Amino acid sequence: MSKRKTKTLEAEPLAEEKPDKALEVVPLEEEKPVEEEKPPEALEASPVKEEKPSAVVPKQAPYLGLTRDEMTWAALAHASILVTLAIGLVTGGLGAIVGVALPAIIWYAHRGKSAYVVDQARQATVFQLAGIAGLLVLVVGGAILLTVAWVASALLVLVLVGLVLLPVVLIVTLLWVVAIVALPIAQVVYSCYAAVEAYNGRPFRYRWVADLMDKYMARA
Repeated sequence: MSKRKTKTLEAEPLAEEKPDKALEVVPLEEEKPVEEEKPPEALEASPVKEEKPSAVVPKQAPYLGLTRDEMTWAALAHASILVTLAIGLVTGGLGAIVGVALPAIIWYAHRGKSAYVVDQARQATVFQLAGIAGLLVLVVGGAILLTVAWVASALLVLVLVGLVLLPVVLIVTLLWVVAIVALPIAQVVYSCYAAVEAYNGRPFRYRWVADLMDKYMARA
């Protein structure tokens, strides 16, 4: 009996407890650094897409808010000097005054509608009238003075003084002819330049003519 008791009393070896899987320490994930919020000013603005220019011509001009029609009529008023020149050449200068009616009509037709067209057409009308008047004075006045000079030189040849005056009168006559030809050409070139400026929406002012008009309108 004693032997049996001793056997029963012998402690049985404890089984090694396996670690509970649920109790295993799970390694903590490294926290990612929180990105600092940029202030609103530091935020980069998204680039705005550039709009491609439209192929359609806008009604409004880039200068002074003018329409294309206004600029076209203003340019035609200046360019009408070509018609005046053509009529003058065909009629020997007598019908040049008819060409001046074109800018005058444009001026009258746009009163109360477009101050730009009125201003440019009015200047073109006055400039062409001044050019015709200047050319008329040059032709008639020069012809009278040169006639007197030639007659005087011919009479003075008898006393040998006219021989000295003849070269001078000849040079003056040549300059007179050159002036008669150059004046209309200069007027046409000047007016064509004015037409280009007016067509591009830039108000053109004829020298002296515009100043005289401003003084007259200020008095009126």
